[in-house]
Amino acid sequence: MTTIARLAASIAACSLILAQSPAHAAAAKASFFACKDEAVFKKAFQRPAGQATRDAKEDKNKVDAYFKAKMATGECLQLARGEQLSVDQRDNDMWCVRPSGGLDCYWTLDKAIDLDPSTSPSSEQPHRAKNH
Repeated sequence: MTTIARLAASIAACSLILAQSPAHAAAAKASFFACKDEAVFKKAFQRPAGQATRDAKEDKNKVDAYFKAKMATGECLQLARGEQLSVDQRDNDMWCVRPSGGLDCYWTLDKAIDLDPSTSPSSEQPHRAKNH
C-alpha cells in the first residue's frame, strides 16, 4: 500500500470515529443552571434531614442563592434558552452537557435539554455573560 493510500485510509477511519461520537447536538429549553460536579448540582435541591417542608418561594430563593454562589466560584453556570450544547454523558435524569466551543461538561436535569433543537420555536442564538 502506498503512503498516500495509507494516509487516505487513516483519514477515512478518523472520520468514521468522529461521526460515531457519543456527543449529541442539543440546546437548552430554558434558562437553567448546570454544574461541573453532579453532586454539587443535586445538593441545591436537598433539604437537611428532619427539616419541615418550606413554601415554594422560599425553596426557589434558596436554590437561586446556592447557584449564584456556585457561579461566582466557577463551579456552576447558567445555560441560556436556546444555547447550543453537546450531550456528553447521561446518568438517568441527569445529563452532562458541554456548551458549544466549551471544554467543560456541566451536569443538569434532562428536562432542561432539547435533543432536537431544529424543531424549537426559537432560533435565537443567546449569549451568556462570562464570569470574571
